[in-house]
Amino acid sequence: MTRPAQAFADHRGANVHNIGQTPASKSDELPYGKIRNGELPPMMFQIRMNNGQTVSFAYSDVREIRSRDAGFVQIGVFAMSRVMITIEGRNLIELTNLLGMAMIRWISEADPRGEERPETSPEIDSISIEPIDAG
Repeated sequence: MTRPAQAFADHRGANVHNIGQTPASKSDELPYGKIRNGELPPMMFQIRMNNGQTVSFAYSDVREIRSRDAGFVQIGVFAMSRVMITIEGRNLIELTNLLGMAMIRWISEADPRGEERPETSPEIDSISIEPIDAG
């Protein structure tokens, strides 16, 4: 008779299949990264532009989040410099709510050369970061 530890080591994962989750296709991915259950809220969120530029902002500097409709979000960041981040796309209500709870790690602008996404899924067409006049 073999030792139990050796028997488990010899047959580890041989007949185990993950049926709960299927790998997400590129069109199923969200244009933003949510924190997972049990994780602490992040101190900063990152804006990823389609030209490769990334800019990070501290949640502690966010002073307002505005949503005109499901495709328009504005974030007022008042730090050493004051900026207004404007996000335009579609189906962004969940993004707006998660930003208000500091549960977003990153937000990514869509690549114009990327594949088409279903109309029902969120998409970020453009992100602009503009200075706010102190006047």
